[in-house]
Amino acid sequence: MGTSLALAWRKAGAVISGLSDPREAALERADWEFDLSTFASLDVLVASGPNVICLAVPDAVLPEAARALAILLAGLPADQIATLAVLHTSGATPVEVLAPCADAGAVTLTLHPLQTFSDPSTGRRRLSGCTMAVTSGPRDGWELGELLAHAVGAHPFFLKEEDRILYHAAACMASNYLVALEHASELLFRRAGLPSDGALQAFLPLVQGAVDNMSARGTVAALTGPLSRGDIGTISAHLDELAAKAPGQLPLYRTLGLATIDLVRQRAELPPAVIAEMEALLTGSPQHQAGPQYPDPTRTLPTDQPPRRQQ
Repeated sequence: MGTSLALAWRKAGAVISGLSDPREAALERADWEFDLSTFASLDVLVASGPNVICLAVPDAVLPEAARALAILLAGLPADQIATLAVLHTSGATPVEVLAPCADAGAVTLTLHPLQTFSDPSTGRRRLSGCTMAVTSGPRDGWELGELLAHAVGAHPFFLKEEDRILYHAAACMASNYLVALEHASELLFRRAGLPSDGALQAFLPLVQGAVDNMSARGTVAALTGPLSRGDIGTISAHLDELAAKAPGQLPLYRTLGLATIDLVRQRAELPPAVIAEMEALLTGSPQHQAGPQYPDPTRTLPTDQPPRRQQ
């Protein structure tokens, strides 16, 4: 993320003093691949006179990095430290971790791009258009955070410190757990006979279609599939087949199905009795464990209760 931000800010016209990293390979790559100046140690970087220092480091080492940086900042002239800002890019760690730097006189803030960074080149491009969470320390750092976000084409918003962990949990569910879900789906597709070396590419258009639908219509309206239609027989058949051929994936299917029930209710298209029956089926209620069931369109909806579409 640090290199991605450096490349994006440089493209926006900022002067990048350079990068410091204890990993020699990372410094070499920043130098020869991205033409960024590098510093073997943090004290040399600080001595170069930057106006903004970005700590893009793992959460576990942020406290140590902040303390080490604060010691170096304490040796700077007062007029220099008065115009210096220190930020970190962690989504989960509070801005308070930078308190030693704030005590030394620097403006402190956090800047968390709501985006995934697998490598610096694609990461730089993905910053444009993403949402960027900004949290300020004791001295008002919001204006600087807003400026830094806008410089790379991001959309800043003020993240309250008390909401930080909830925000980060949501980010993990939206991104990291999506990858885990598609991995589980890939395993099932392979079990169903798709070639191992092509299964992922075979169903990624399906995933992209769902994402496109959400982008255009929102999560509730974008829902499709047997739960949205009340296809109880199909869902029952899924559960039986998973129990027989992929029992390790059965709890995940049930959990996701139960989470989907809330979307089904919000759509207001199925009778409450059908929704309750699907919910009982997914929770594994005794009345739905008597043996395999198979898709039966006549059981989808009572004939005297047509679906209601929410206007």
